[in-house]
Amino acid sequence: MNGTPNTINDLRSLEAIEERLTRSLGAVVGGAALSRALGYPSQGAFRQAMARDRVPVRVFELEGRRGRFALTADIARWLWTQHSVDSERDTPGAGH
Repeated sequence: MNGTPNTINDLRSLEAIEERLTRSLGAVVGGAALSRALGYPSQGAFRQAMARDRVPVRVFELEGRRGRFALTADIARWLWTQHSVDSERDTPGAGH
C-alpha cells in the first residue's frame, strides 16, 4: 500500500478515524489540541515545526482568531497514511 486507502476496508477505517476525531475535536482544530493530534510534545515543538515548514498537514489562519488551525479530516488522513506506512514496514516479507 502506498499510504492512500485503496480497498473498502481501508476506506471504512479511514472514515472511522475521521469520524472519531471529528466527534472529539470538531471539524477544525487549533492550539494545544492541534499540537497533540499531530504528535508534538509541546506547542513550542509545533511552533518550531511551523517555522521550519515541517508540519505534515495544511494549516491556516482564521479571521479574527489567534493561532493556526487545521481540518480534522486532513489530520485523520495524515494519521491513516502514517499508520499504513508503518503497518507495511511491520508486515513480514514487506519490502524484501
